[in-house]
Amino acid sequence: MKKKTVEKEEAIRLRVKDRKSLREIASLVKVSKGTLSVWLRSYPLTEQERYSKHYDHLKVERPERRKENGLKESALHRQSPSDLSRLDKAKIAEAATLLRLCVHRLTVYGSPFDGDKADWLVEDGNTLETFRVQVKWARRASCGRPSISLVCMERGKGRRYREGEFDFIVGYDLFADVAYVYSFDELKGIKTRKTVDDEGAEAWWKIKAEIAQR
Repeated sequence: MKKKTVEKEEAIRLRVKDRKSLREIASLVKVSKGTLSVWLRSYPLTEQERYSKHYDHLKVERPERRKENGLKESALHRQSPSDLSRLDKAKIAEAATLLRLCVHRLTVYGSPFDGDKADWLVEDGNTLETFRVQVKWARRASCGRPSISLVCMERGKGRRYREGEFDFIVGYDLFADVAYVYSFDELKGIKTRKTVDDEGAEAWWKIKAEIAQR
């Protein structure tokens, strides 16, 4: 039997029996994907199989690159491009915070004006108490925990947030897909950046506790 015939039969077997992708079969049979696509035209993968193979491939190409502070790289971070802009980061952090606020059954309003000190105005449906929530991208250094900037821009210059400009600040870390929540009072005495800690991780109870006290 000719070598090409043997390779073709093996390729068909790998597709029909083992449901292998072109990439996988090419690696095993040592035949180009162009040739395989012709041989296997009558034996396509299902849409679900193609979808699964695509993401399996991404996991191979982009494995969990590291663990930082005991936290594993999130699926969202693995799918994100490496060249996120400042605007991309701001949108992601705000959307991640909005999702969590909604999960906790808080009514959320957004300001229509750029530059407002609060990204979200949060209202408790029972008491109608409102809270201003500022959202920040939690910046990761080369080592250590992420940190949250406590500086805003005013007339082209940076300055520390003042009392009354927000009630809570949320720093979102895409690497671990964790949001860190701090009240304004917790940050008194810190000048420019707050290094996150376990106590602040997903600490939405702080907002609920504030609601209960009012």
